[in-house]
Amino acid sequence: MTAIRTLAEFGSTAAIGPLHCGATINDIAAALGPPWDIGRVSKGRRWPHLFSYGDAEFCVCRCRRVTLISVQTWRDAIELPVPGTGRLVTFAGPLTHTRVMAELSAIDCPFTSLTLHQPPGQLALQVDSTGVTFTFRAEAGSEPLLDSAGHWISTHECTPPEADAPDDGFGA
Repeated sequence: MTAIRTLAEFGSTAAIGPLHCGATINDIAAALGPPWDIGRVSKGRRWPHLFSYGDAEFCVCRCRRVTLISVQTWRDAIELPVPGTGRLVTFAGPLTHTRVMAELSAIDCPFTSLTLHQPPGQLALQVDSTGVTFTFRAEAGSEPLLDSAGHWISTHECTPPEADAPDDGFGA
C-alpha cells in the first residue's frame, strides 16, 4: 500500500479502515488501538475533542462519534494507520496535484475541481460521490502540493453517553 493509494481510497470511500465520519471512537479504538489525544477544540469544554493516528486527525463529538477527518499531507513524511494491522506506516511526501488526480482516475473515482471560495495560492478537488476534499497549496513556478485531505459531516444524531455509563477512557 502507498500513501497515494490510501488517500485515493479515502477519497473513494470517505474512510481509512474503520475511521470514518459517524463511527464511534470506541469501535475505531477496538480496531486500531488507542488514538493519540491531541486536545480540546474549545478551551472551556472537553467536547468536541481531537484525536489522531499519525497524520490522520479526527474530531469526536461528545456522543463519541467522528464528525471530521483531516489527513495532514504537507510534511516530508506522512504517517497513516494501516487498516487491519493496528499499526502506523510512514510514507514519503509530499504528493503532487498531478499524482492525486491520476490515482483518483486510476481507481475510477470522479472528482471536480473547486474554484469558488478558494483563497489565493490554494486549489481543491472534491470527490463527487463522497465529498472528500483534497486541498493543495500552489507556489509560483512549482506544481501544487497536497496539503490535506478531509471529510466532515455537518449534522448527526447526537445522543451523549448516559450520566451513569461506565468510563470509556476518553473523558467526561
